[in-house]
Amino acid sequence: MRRMPTRAKTELAAYGASTAALTVLPNLELLPAHASVAAISGVSTWWLYQRVKHGDFPKALRSAQRLLGPLTGSAVYTAAAIAPGNSWWEIPLAVGWGALMSAWLPASRSTWTPPGDLAMVYPPGFAGLVMRLWDQHEVAPETRLENIQQTISSAHPDFICDIVAPTGKPVPKIDDSVIAACFGVPTLAVSLRETEHGPGRIRLSVAPTQEAGRSIDDLWSTLISRPGGAIPGSTIVRVERQPAQGQLPARGMILAAVEPGEVARVNFDQLCSAFGVKAEEMRLVVESRGNEALVTLYEAAPLKVARRATRELLTLDAYGRYTIGTAHDGSDAKVHMRSASGTFHGFLVGVTGSGKTVSLALMCAAWALAGMASWVTSARPDAQMSAVGRHVDRQGSGPVFTWWLLKAAVALMDVRGQMNTEAGHDYSPHSPYPALTLVLDEFNSLTGDDLFGDEIAQMTDVLAREGRKFGIGVIFAGQSLNLDKLGGSSSLRDQVQGGIGVVLRITGGIAARQATGGLAGDTDLPPIPDRLGAHMSLMDRMLGTANDVPGETTQGMGHTVTGSDATMMRTLYVHLPDDGSPDGLDEIFPASGAINTLTDRETDALAQLGLWHEWTMPPPTGKEDDGDGGGAAMIGSFTPPPTAARKPKKSNVKDKILAVVDREMTAKEVREQVDAAAGTIRNALSDLVADGKLRQPQHGVYLPASDNVTAVPEQGPAEGEPLPEGVDAELLMLAADLVVTTRFGSQSMLQRKLRVGFTLAGALLDALEERGLVGPADGSKAREVLVPIGADEDVLRELRADLEPVLQD
Repeated sequence: MRRMPTRAKTELAAYGASTAALTVLPNLELLPAHASVAAISGVSTWWLYQRVKHGDFPKALRSAQRLLGPLTGSAVYTAAAIAPGNSWWEIPLAVGWGALMSAWLPASRSTWTPPGDLAMVYPPGFAGLVMRLWDQHEVAPETRLENIQQTISSAHPDFICDIVAPTGKPVPKIDDSVIAACFGVPTLAVSLRETEHGPGRIRLSVAPTQEAGRSIDDLWSTLISRPGGAIPGSTIVRVERQPAQGQLPARGMILAAVEPGEVARVNFDQLCSAFGVKAEEMRLVVESRGNEALVTLYEAAPLKVARRATRELLTLDAYGRYTIGTAHDGSDAKVHMRSASGTFHGFLVGVTGSGKTVSLALMCAAWALAGMASWVTSARPDAQMSAVGRHVDRQGSGPVFTWWLLKAAVALMDVRGQMNTEAGHDYSPHSPYPALTLVLDEFNSLTGDDLFGDEIAQMTDVLAREGRKFGIGVIFAGQSLNLDKLGGSSSLRDQVQGGIGVVLRITGGIAARQATGGLAGDTDLPPIPDRLGAHMSLMDRMLGTANDVPGETTQGMGHTVTGSDATMMRTLYVHLPDDGSPDGLDEIFPASGAINTLTDRETDALAQLGLWHEWTMPPPTGKEDDGDGGGAAMIGSFTPPPTAARKPKKSNVKDKILAVVDREMTAKEVREQVDAAAGTIRNALSDLVADGKLRQPQHGVYLPASDNVTAVPEQGPAEGEPLPEGVDAELLMLAADLVVTTRFGSQSMLQRKLRVGFTLAGALLDALEERGLVGPADGSKAREVLVPIGADEDVLRELRADLEPVLQD
């Protein structure tokens, strides 16, 4: 039953206040009070007269019901005011009037019925049952059902009725699925239409018997299978209905087919119109396979909730697939790690806000769990992709970084070619090196760069066509893909078939084939709206019905594409915050925290070619003055960048230090007086001590040399100096131990031995440089180890003492 509305509560309170006023005000002989009562009585009488005058007796009767309180109250006031003195009957009269009006309240408020005996409120039989269900489920508060009539017989639940709103108000917008859930019938069995009385009275038809039998066949033949229909030439093969299961709503499924030798052509918008649903509701799903089409109609959108990603879901199954999301029918949406032709190529398309970055994170995690290495690049820096970069081998952004990445990958094919020859076969799970996936995000922007775009496209084309034999795959990603610069887009499409293909929400008005650069083939994918169910019908606009509900986000909703097959799904969810809070990537990448990298042989070979470094320096121009000899334009060869690109070393720091140190001074005091980088000062101090030009009586203290004294160089920064961002103290100790004991300050060596990303390995060396253990970076060469031979244990012990506060934390 409906509760007492606020206006009825207000009226009841007004009766109580009026009762108290009627016992006091008439005898005070206040002119304002007399005038107010006279005005109320006069206006009420005039209003009632107008209703009777125009012959509108139903409205006159309702007005009389509502004006009974003011008119009788005015009469009580007038009687008390006219009577001389304070008569004994005035107070009982006022109290009796208040009690009578309170009891009369349900009649004066025709839109509300107080709780009471259900047998007295609802009529008996089928009509009463329908009315009770409508009120109990609160389908549309403040509305009621009238003229309930069973349309077939008393043995069938089919009926029609009118939904009536309060006087002067329209019937609010009601979703068909809400009405269907109220009466326990399929959504298709419900229909609403406006009557001749306008929006205040809507005709409701509930016909589950007709919908389940003849009407479906009629609907199919009339609107769907006819020439020019949604699926021309199709016939129904089977109809199934499935009840709701957990978060999966109830659904009806229709399997249809066209004649053998024909292909089922589906017009999604026409199909939605035929079933009376809106495309943006995402309740209707069509899957087409050859001459068959499966139409699934849900009572509500089936992909409202995203499932959280786990390592188990992202781990390969027995068929080489991992789960990237949840299909519309509640099953796992899986994609293959390798395509049908054995490549690791794939594509991911989605506009900003569609969940593309989350999908890339899921893919990188699945590759890591499968033992694959990943290099990720994008057109511009992205904080969320940088978070993913902490878990992969290489990650960066910009055309320069991408140029070096692709150049190294092309050269890697030559290195792996020699390894294949030794192994006697091309890449396989038994190869002596890991598979490598290159993620090229915002590919259109990268290939559109004025300086490097053409070479990026050329090298990508080589890798896409030849990478399969060397275990190298390319993932094209972006808001849309344009592969016109690639020489073999058709052959590339053939290699991608059966592999990784995910299409999320794409720019409106662009077909899937165009958005994916042809990689999705001829697959016709229904569009994904910006928000789920955020729409306003033309009828709403005509009636001026307000609709401020923004709808639910469709982030992560899209399709997996395998060959010519597509499945609507929603990707798994992993927390990638935009507010600086911790992310959830540790929950999906390998639990050990280890990062898959190339082998020692591969990184050593790339380092010898000058290709294994930070990938931030400008590429060689290919001109004679930089010694390149045109190597940048030759995909299969490479000339290291010119010496001019290297950072010049400072030569006057030692002289500045010798001029400053004229007494016993700490390293901190020296740094305050010498204008140079802290790491450079510490290196110079170590050299001066080793050359005998300074003395080091104790750790971190220096004084002028009075005679030749051999001392261990000071290694640690001032106590309490923070570590660089992302550098762990325990990891720094492991890195120091490796560098000092092997006397080899190689970034790639630390990357392999510690199983960390290339960027983090560089940060560890920078931290060791700050503490005077290694020299500055010099291109792709290993850094010079500055620790004197034989002082290994002392240096490591002092470094641990410096880091002790951080290690304890």
